[in-house]
Amino acid sequence: MNDDALHVHDSGDDFELCSSCGGLCCALYLAYDEEGAYSGDGWLPEYIEVWLDRLQASGALVVHPRSLAAGAAGVEPLHDPRMSHLPTPEGAAYRASLPAWVDVRKCQFCHPETGCLLPREFRAPLCNEWVCELWEQRR
Repeated sequence: MNDDALHVHDSGDDFELCSSCGGLCCALYLAYDEEGAYSGDGWLPEYIEVWLDRLQASGALVVHPRSLAAGAAGVEPLHDPRMSHLPTPEGAAYRASLPAWVDVRKCQFCHPETGCLLPREFRAPLCNEWVCELWEQRR
């Protein structure tokens, strides 16, 4: 998600709007138009760390060196983006171990049917303030 291309919105949820667009705001790690491909040019690991820091600061996540755990919100993350984006056999094995419905392009708290699993007070502040450009276009 490119922070520069986002717009401010009110903090209310619009479930119909958000589900109809496919959750573009939650595609934090890789854009849909890249179809989950990662070129390996070095930006993604740093960007993952930024989001892990944001989610840890919000109380949503506890970050361990080789795993992630539920934070104060009590919601287990669906995947560990540090593992799910490894372009290695270890990364491929990790992806294969996940349920087929987990979209590793998205935030580790985004469920494909219900959206964000986190209560609003445990979301990263950016998640409560910014959305993709489609928000204003589709309203």
